[in-house]
Amino acid sequence: MKLLFKFGCIISFAFFSSASFSFDITGEELDLKGVITDVTLGESSGVINVEADNQEYGKTWLTYNVRLSNPESPDQGTFHGRATAINSDGSRASAVRQGVWTRKGYTYSFLSLDDVSDGNQYLCITEMNLKTNKVEMKFYAR
Repeated sequence: MKLLFKFGCIISFAFFSSASFSFDITGEELDLKGVITDVTLGESSGVINVEADNQEYGKTWLTYNVRLSNPESPDQGTFHGRATAINSDGSRASAVRQGVWTRKGYTYSFLSLDDVSDGNQYLCITEMNLKTNKVEMKFYAR
């Protein structure tokens, strides 16, 4: 009986602890598709510039200041950057961005938190393909 109780406790703990680490994004999504316009390389860092367009913010320019934060992991690190956008009526918005990145082959994946000058805050998930220069971003409002 004691063994059965311990087993039940272990199973319950495993179930509930894995559920607490799950990540679910809900709410409206803002998509942005763009192209890499420039890549500048440094000793342990680099800058990736992106140009994009979307209906809400308009023409958008983004900078990713990418660096290797852990020399033991050459395929991941941190970044910070900025974004500036001008929409069809001439209004301008800007954002401060920061987060982490990983690389698999030609594809870089970025997770960032963006603080926009219009008061919005976003979680942004970005996929960049350095071979095709295509960029896809999904923004989720706070």
